[in-house]
Amino acid sequence: MAADLNGGLPMEVWKSSVVLEHIRATEGLRTPKTTYQVFQALLKERGIRGFWTGCSARMVEGFFSGAVLLAGKETLRRSLMASPMVRKAVPPALIGFIAGAAGGAAQALVMAPTSFLVTATTAKDGHSVLEAAREVWSQRGLRGIYSGSAAVAARQATNWASRQGFTELVRPRISIQGVPGEIVAGCLGGALSCLNTPFEVSRIHAQPKMYLGNKSTSKKGTKSESSSLYSTMQQIYQQEGMGGLYVGLAPRIVQACYQTVFLVCIPRLVER
Repeated sequence: MAADLNGGLPMEVWKSSVVLEHIRATEGLRTPKTTYQVFQALLKERGIRGFWTGCSARMVEGFFSGAVLLAGKETLRRSLMASPMVRKAVPPALIGFIAGAAGGAAQALVMAPTSFLVTATTAKDGHSVLEAAREVWSQRGLRGIYSGSAAVAARQATNWASRQGFTELVRPRISIQGVPGEIVAGCLGGALSCLNTPFEVSRIHAQPKMYLGNKSTSKKGTKSESSSLYSTMQQIYQQEGMGGLYVGLAPRIVQACYQTVFLVCIPRLVER
């Protein structure tokens, strides 16, 4: 369960559900609901266990993605910090941005399929992760399992560049010391990292359509993941404005604060 906890699965399900409810509302299928109303509906319709939808996929992700992230970003950060020339010329915050981006991009190798399966099972309640995986594999193969990978890579690279970088930037500027100071710095860094929410909203828009067999999506997948990501963001912006790209921001901030403390601040405290 520890592997699952580092991903903040309940916040992931809540966030995805908020975006999915928003999509259904804009398509005229449901009455618009607030973030809190979606939380209440999840609790009423599925119970507390509903927040752990897609748990097995998230467990696999938790076991591997945290290790990939920490190995990637901490190895690069320590290598850069070990060089007197780099340390003198490059501020710690910028080193944090660089190391975080590298670790986050590498993390997408594990997170792309698992994020897809968590979102798919959230979109189609009643389907297990294994059922979703078999269905997608039989119809689209490996490429189908990696649907939305461009959005995941962009999200993770910017996620951890921001979380690591902003935490490094904030840390020396707060007066609180010790463990409380690290937690405050991590929460601020995590909250600021949510500026990249449009990547996540676009992913959640695209992936359920791929899974549920939307007529506009061929069995072989989209023509280009990167162009699909851009066109999805553009379409949301044209229809709903900037606010449409930041749907589900509240649960995402909670998740980002939690993950930043878990994977940025705790390793730093252990290092000391």
